[in-house]
Amino acid sequence: MKKHILTAVLISGLVCSSLASCTLETYESTTPRSANWSVSTPTNASGKNNQTAATQAAPVENNAQGQQQAAPAQQNQQPQGGGQQATAAVQAQTAAPAQQAPAIQPPKADPPEVTASPAQQQAAVTNDYSEYVPIARNIMNSLDVLDNIAGGSNVSVDAGDTVQDGGYTYSRVLDYRFSSVNDVVNFMNTLVCGDLVYRYSGLYSGEAPTFKEFNGSLYYLNETRGSGFGYQGDPTITSASGGSFSFNVQIAAGGGVKNFAVNAVNDGGTWKACSFNYS
Repeated sequence: MKKHILTAVLISGLVCSSLASCTLETYESTTPRSANWSVSTPTNASGKNNQTAATQAAPVENNAQGQQQAAPAQQNQQPQGGGQQATAAVQAQTAAPAQQAPAIQPPKADPPEVTASPAQQQAAVTNDYSEYVPIARNIMNSLDVLDNIAGGSNVSVDAGDTVQDGGYTYSRVLDYRFSSVNDVVNFMNTLVCGDLVYRYSGLYSGEAPTFKEFNGSLYYLNETRGSGFGYQGDPTITSASGGSFSFNVQIAAGGGVKNFAVNAVNDGGTWKACSFNYS
């Protein structure tokens, strides 16, 4: 009986010892052994996982950020390069016509003005100036008339009605063309223009004008002076450009012959001499 009781006590002691060791092993989690077991392994595993995740995430984030940063940089750089290429392209397109355009040859005669007749327009194109010859003859006659008037002839006057003025003798005008100085001015303007208006301004202005009014009447200085041109032959048209042309004609001068060059323009539908010179 005692043996059975002792055996029971020993068995219960062993059971209790084993239970106590299990309880101590589980409870004392702060010991180095349990701490090494319970902390280091999960810590290493989670650390490796975290490091792996961080390592994998970092390149993604860095690549994303790099791509985001690179994209604006490329966007900023691309307009500059594109702008330079576009500017170069525009410059090339702009310069290309100038380099490839053929040289424009000047026409033989300028396009005729609306005042020129169809025949005169054709003459300007073909250099056939025969249409201008009759016009040149009329201009020659107008110049001769005007120059003779300025020279003291070809004006009808009353030689018995005179006025002395500054040593000059003026006779009253009977010519139907002139009754006042304004008539003289208008007559001159129908025949000449440009430089010749000033050349013949002595008809009505200056110290001793050719025409002068006294007591409401027009008088004329009819002292004969050298005048007229003494044309020798027909004019030769040298150039024409629609609303203007030039011609030469030989004139008698000092016992010889000179070349008389005249420039004419179409002034409001009327052909007029605007300048001339001798050579």
